[in-house]
Amino acid sequence: MKSSTPIYEVAVILAALVLSVPVFAQSSSSFSPLSNSISTPRPFDPGTNTTNPSALAVQAQNPFLGSVPTSTLMPGILELSLTDVVNRGLHANLGLIDSEQDHAQSRAARLRALSTLLPQLSAQFAEDFQNFPVNTIGGQKLGLPSIVPNYNYQLASVDYKQKVVDIAAWHEVKAAHAEEAMSSASLADAKNIVVLAATSAYLQVLASQSRVKAAEAEFASAQAVESLLRDRVKREVSPEIDAIRATVARDSADQRLALAQVRLEKDKLGLTRIIGLPVEQEFTLTTDLGFHDAPEKNLDTLVQQAAASRQDLKAAEARVEFARQQVKAQSAQNLPSVEVRANGGEVGVNFGHVYGNYGIEGQVSVPIFTGRRIEAAVLTATATLNRRQAEFEDLQQRTKYDVRSALLDLRAADKSVQVARTNSSLAEEGLRQAKDRFEAGVSNSLELIQAEQAVAAAKDNDIASIYGHNLAKLLLVRSLGTAERDYTTYLGVR
Repeated sequence: MKSSTPIYEVAVILAALVLSVPVFAQSSSSFSPLSNSISTPRPFDPGTNTTNPSALAVQAQNPFLGSVPTSTLMPGILELSLTDVVNRGLHANLGLIDSEQDHAQSRAARLRALSTLLPQLSAQFAEDFQNFPVNTIGGQKLGLPSIVPNYNYQLASVDYKQKVVDIAAWHEVKAAHAEEAMSSASLADAKNIVVLAATSAYLQVLASQSRVKAAEAEFASAQAVESLLRDRVKREVSPEIDAIRATVARDSADQRLALAQVRLEKDKLGLTRIIGLPVEQEFTLTTDLGFHDAPEKNLDTLVQQAAASRQDLKAAEARVEFARQQVKAQSAQNLPSVEVRANGGEVGVNFGHVYGNYGIEGQVSVPIFTGRRIEAAVLTATATLNRRQAEFEDLQQRTKYDVRSALLDLRAADKSVQVARTNSSLAEEGLRQAKDRFEAGVSNSLELIQAEQAVAAAKDNDIASIYGHNLAKLLLVRSLGTAERDYTTYLGVR
C-alpha cells in the first residue's frame, strides 16, 4: 500500500511574518495616530512557503506550489478573474496531478487484488518438434530403439484456474477497496488545497497591487512636500534642514515604491507557478476582493459541517478500515484454501487427426507449521491498526480545534480591519491638522513629514488587515473542508 499524505494541519499561519511598518520618532509637539497601534499580521507568502496542510509537508519543493503549463504564451495582457485562477489551478497544479496519479495506482491495486479471486482463463496453441532419446527412460533394457527419430504434434487447449476458497485473499480485496476510498478522499482534499493555494496567491497579488498604488500616492505626496519646502528655503521662510528632511522622506518613499513594485512582480510569478501560466505571461486581475463580512453561522453548526465534509477525516477512516482488513487477511492465512484447475483441448499429429484430452485438479492447502511467520504478520498488522485508530481519533478532535481556531482568527481579523480603518481616518485627520499648523507657522516641517509617513503606514496596515481578513475566511472554509465549494461565498465574489 502506498502511504497517503497526512491530510490536515493549519495551512497558513496568520502571524507567521509581521508586516514591516515604519515607526517614526515623535516630536514633543506632534502626535501620530499610529504611535500606539499594533500592525496587522501579514501571512507568509504562499509562493515561497508551503500551502499543503500537512504536518509532514517540510520538503524542498512543495508540489502544490508547482504546476504543469497548460497554455502557451499569449500576446498582450491576459485578464484573470478569481474563478479563472482557481479553474486553471485545478487543471494544472502539480500537487493535484500527483494526487490523481496516486488515485490511479490505488484503483490498479484494487483490480490486482480482485484478480486473485476471479477465474483465470488462458488458451494456448503449440507446434512441437522433438527427437526423443529413449535411453533416458531405460529404452535399452526394454528392447526399444535407442532413439525415436524426428516427430511432431500439434496442441490446442484452454486452461482454467480459480481460487474457490481463500479467506485471506478476500480480505485483501476489502483492504484494496478501503485503500481506493482513502485515495479518493485524499484526491478531493487535494482540490481544496489547490483552491487555498490559488486564492491565497490571488489575494497576495491584489494586496501587492494596493501597496504599489499606496506607495505611488506616498511618493507623489513626498515630492509635493519637498517642492514646497525647497521653495520656502529659497525664499528664506524655512531653514535648510526642512528641505533636507523632505528630500530624505522623498527618497525613502521612492525606495518603498521600488520595493513594492518588485514584491508585486514576485507575487505574480508565484501565482503563475501555482496555476500553470507561463512565467513570462503578462496578466491583470479582474476580481476586486475588498472587505466582506463572513456568513454568520454558530460554532456547533460549523463543527457538524466539518465532521461531515472534511475529506481528511474520510481518508483517515478509510486508513483504519484498510488496517483492519489487513489484520483479518494475515489472520486468515491460518485457514485452508481451495483451488480448482482444469484444462481441455485436442492434440495430434495434425488437426486432421486429433484426440481430445482434458484434466481436472482440485487442490486444498492447509498451513501446518509456518515458523510463527503468520503470528508475526498479525502482530505487525495489529500494531498498524492501533496506530491508525489513534490517528483517526486524534484527527476528530483536531477538526474541532481547527474550526474553533479559525473562528478566533476570523474574529481577530474583523477587529484588525476596524482598528486599521479607524487609524487610517485618524492619520488623514492628523495630516490635515499638521498641514494647517505648518501653514500657520505653529509647527515645523518634521511634524508635517511624520504625518505624511503616518498616513502611508496606516494605509499599508489597512491593506494588510483586509488581506488578513480574507485569508482568515479562506482558512475557515479550509477547516470546514468546503474550500472548493464555498470560497466564492466567503470571499464575497459575485
